[in-house]
Amino acid sequence: MICPLKSEVNGADVSGEDAVDVLLDYSAGRLDESRLALFERHIAVCAECSAFLAGQAEVWQTLDAWEPEPVSVDFNRRMWQKIDAAEAAPWYRKLADSLRFGAWKPALPLAAAVFLVTTGFMMDHQRTVSVAPNVANAAGVSVTEAEQVEKTLDDIQLLRQLDAAAGAEPNSSKTM
Repeated sequence: MICPLKSEVNGADVSGEDAVDVLLDYSAGRLDESRLALFERHIAVCAECSAFLAGQAEVWQTLDAWEPEPVSVDFNRRMWQKIDAAEAAPWYRKLADSLRFGAWKPALPLAAAVFLVTTGFMMDHQRTVSVAPNVANAAGVSVTEAEQVEKTLDDIQLLRQLDAAAGAEPNSSKTM
């Protein structure tokens, strides 16, 4: 027989049996006849399984010896008084109880996930303002503005011609 304690390798059950179930079924007396005989032969040679079963036997003996305290005679009456007092509590007390941190604790991971997704979306889809030419102003150009632009372009062209002529004169004087 493969040892039930050693049959699990990396979380996968090699023997096809759940190791803990075999050990617990044996200690509870629920193993069938064929597996019982096979397992008892294994226990005789395996110190680890014997130690586990000794611990389980001690747990069962302790549970058998445990005696719960008797319930008091007025237990039901006190329990119903507490239930009635909780129902009759003022609304602000119920609100305060519902706002305690422990009541919201299960919702915190969900709130954190929503916050992260929203933040990621906002960072990925930042608002971009595009600068488009103002078509309305282009159509509203006055005649005087157009004449000023035309005169400025003419002046620039004249300055370029003068620069070109000034650059050509020193070359022509040297060749003469």
